Amino acid sequence: MADQAPKVNTLYFNGIVVGEVTVTGDSVRDAEAVRQVLKDKGLYKPTTRENAMFRQAVSFATTSAYLYSRDLSKAPRNQFSIAPFVVNAAFGIELYLKTLAHIHGINLTGHELLKLFDSLPPKAKDSLDAVIPYCAAQRGMALPVIFRDYISELNNIFVEWRYIYEKDRSNEVHIQRMIFVMHCLHQVCNAAQET
Repeated sequence: MADQAPKVNTLYFNGIVVGEVTVTGDSVRDAEAVRQVLKDKGLYKPTTRENAMFRQAVSFATTSAYLYSRDLSKAPRNQFSIAPFVVNAAFGIELYLKTLAHIHGINLTGHELLKLFDSLPPKAKDSLDAVIPYCAAQRGMALPVIFRDYISELNNIFVEWRYIYEKDRSNEVHIQRMIFVMHCLHQVCNAAQET
């Protein structure tokens, strides 16, 4: 049997090839090799807790956006994507709220969106108020928007929709409002990541 060449993975950073690493099969060693290549290129930046929280919020929001654009934004709608959209969007919103709180020095827990929102310090709410007109204009929404009311509508939606099959009916979800809430929270948290 001939020796097989080691497997090599190409590394991309922001869509640009920055190097290659040999795959050993040991995920810890492989991750360290990737980190070292990025460090050598001056591209590695240690992840802060709030950055990790933000990226996880983005991952759930991105999944909900994918489901919305592929299955819910046009007829015929795929009914099987509604619950995963709502659950991913609600969890994304929860993580954005927790990220925003963490940016302002507060650690929040729980799934109740209204409780999380109400626990934000005034500066965090001010930063949200500042992006609402921009986000509303992008979505073609009329002002004023009472952000807290939108959060209130979504309060227990994550818990409720995870096991929607256990219920005879659920609270109505206004998909466009949910997307708007995610958009506003993303803008605020993203701006904080860039500073």
